[in-house]
Amino acid sequence: MTSYMTDFKTFIARDGAKLPYRQFEGPSDIVLIFLHGITEPSLYLREFGQYISEHNLATVILPDLRGYGENPLRRGDIDYIGQLDDDIEDLFHHIQSRYPDATIIFGGHSAGGATALRQTIRPIHANIHAYLLISSALSPNSPLARKDGNNNESTVSIPKYALLMGLNAIGITRYNHTVVYRRLTPQDKLHGTETCQLSYRLAVSRMLDNKYENYLRQLNPSTFVLVGEEDEVFDAHAYEPLYSKYTPAKVRILAGHNHDRIVKSEEALSIVGEWLQTVRANNA
Repeated sequence: MTSYMTDFKTFIARDGAKLPYRQFEGPSDIVLIFLHGITEPSLYLREFGQYISEHNLATVILPDLRGYGENPLRRGDIDYIGQLDDDIEDLFHHIQSRYPDATIIFGGHSAGGATALRQTIRPIHANIHAYLLISSALSPNSPLARKDGNNNESTVSIPKYALLMGLNAIGITRYNHTVVYRRLTPQDKLHGTETCQLSYRLAVSRMLDNKYENYLRQLNPSTFVLVGEEDEVFDAHAYEPLYSKYTPAKVRILAGHNHDRIVKSEEALSIVGEWLQTVRANNA
């Protein structure tokens, strides 16, 4: 396993926990806080952050969310449903205090997009200028899920998930530590910092609830949604009809890109860069 601990800065969450993030310094007047997917920490987004920083497009913040990374407090688990939202709010204020005059953009890849969208109904949304959603998840019941299944080597225990939803509906939370999500990638194909099992309370905190339209309606016109036409996890052609129903956000489908290539290729990164330049110019 390769260690990149020298990349990290930290902030203090409201419970006193010291939580890590990677920072790629760019212009101080625009900051992108970008969230990782469901099992990988921010490691796989380093090239994404470096590209944006080196092209002087924005300062990039890549947190390892609680329960993730090389040395998490408790891998695959958090203390309560919504704790990630509290952590994100604390990170937001931490960054805002260091870049008080910056245009702040929020975003994420895959489940990171859904976690970013959760912030649209929280107080910090008023100070978020735009959202960048790349191959973004929504909720388990959204039309984005591929009807032909997917190839992301994971499984969700639907019976456990449904039972825990029912228990939570009547106020019983003592079993929320139960693992409901498992990544099935063979051990020899892992790099060692993945989070391959997620508790119910962590899994729920990464997604929107079933009324995802309440979040989409909050998005401003500057929001940009990018998805690869060959995405094997979500149906790329379901994004535009769904988003256009609730928000003026722009949706773009990029040919020749799957779920992960969309955050790595030069073509995709240049498209993100063009959008960032537009946002920056509009807020100058």
